[in-house]
Amino acid sequence: MKAAGIIAEYNPFHEGHRYHIEETRRMTGADYIIIVMSGDFVQRGEPAIVDKYLRAEMALEGGADLVIEMPALYATGSAEFFATAGVGIMDSLGCVDYLSFGSEWASVEDLSDLSDLLITEPEEYKSALKKGLESGMNFPQAREEAVFACLPRDKWREMLRSPNHILAIEYMKALKRRGSSITPLVVRRKGSGYLSEEWNREEEAYPSATALRAVLRRGGDREILKKGCPACADLLKECMDTGETADWTDLMPYLDYMILMNERVLGKYFGMDYDLFHRILRLHKPGMSFEETVSLIHSKNYTDAALRRILLHIVLNMEEYPFMREASSIPLPYARVLGFRRDAGKMIRQIREKGSIPLLQRTVKGRGLDKYDRAAHILYDHDLRCADFYEQITAKKAGRDARSELIRNPVII
Repeated sequence: MKAAGIIAEYNPFHEGHRYHIEETRRMTGADYIIIVMSGDFVQRGEPAIVDKYLRAEMALEGGADLVIEMPALYATGSAEFFATAGVGIMDSLGCVDYLSFGSEWASVEDLSDLSDLLITEPEEYKSALKKGLESGMNFPQAREEAVFACLPRDKWREMLRSPNHILAIEYMKALKRRGSSITPLVVRRKGSGYLSEEWNREEEAYPSATALRAVLRRGGDREILKKGCPACADLLKECMDTGETADWTDLMPYLDYMILMNERVLGKYFGMDYDLFHRILRLHKPGMSFEETVSLIHSKNYTDAALRRILLHIVLNMEEYPFMREASSIPLPYARVLGFRRDAGKMIRQIREKGSIPLLQRTVKGRGLDKYDRAAHILYDHDLRCADFYEQITAKKAGRDARSELIRNPVII
């Protein structure tokens, strides 16, 4: 039995994702495709456009065999936390042979060279990084200059400015740090760029998720959606029609409240330092839009993506726990199933036999984490609370009763 893994968000699932799954299966000969996917809140620092169960169903309809949820604390972290957690879960399943990720042009060899440099951090790199930070650059800018000082080629700059490549580098770093036997695989991306909101529907069959979210926020025209994600268009349109979607507009009252009630301890949140803590207290005004808030607290020390994640951590009450200080050593105590195909039973049995972490198929079983450490309880508690929070927001908008995460079952098709 051969299995390939993909770490994803599917926010939402579209034709480019289906192509990635199909191409991964073709290139590896994999019998099963396993997805580790973020839950209801994503690495961009925002709520997913639709909930994790619907996105898991889309992935299964699009060719995946098993979808596992990445713990919310890691899914809303930096690229390093996100990638380290995804790779760690894949490696802990005991049956994944390949890790597949997308790139516009980079090869495994390119990614390997750059990841080696970032893992070893030679003196030349550390000196250049320190110089950049002391000059006032934020970390990504200083890192780019430090890499260029050691590997003076323009392609490295391009790579470090691309979200897809940054994640790919972090996947390579995580595989190497773990000494994993999983083989990395690059699949060439098709269609619009990762962050592109433009989509020429006459010429491009593969829009970006960003472009699709823009379509959905404009009302989700069914015919347009069918071009970008034909297998999922009806599911997405139904969510738009009932109002079961979420974005930062829904979270802003909670952000206002959390800042008001936690002003003395705001600095405890994951990713926050005390300079930013005081900046938020000084500049934030209740009733501002999310875009206004990010623009107002913008700082040269933080990228806007980092600010988005920090604001999300405030809303979700995600503190900086001791085990979160180093991405390379974060605990991965369980793998929680969001959905699977009925014919994936053989793979699931093999995970139970060979995996080094428990596979949780029913939410209530997560309450039986007594034999694990405090980190497991913290991670699982955040998963439950984040899911219930998202469900309460979307249920209220749809005019229905909210469902407790404790009674939700995996999607099975």
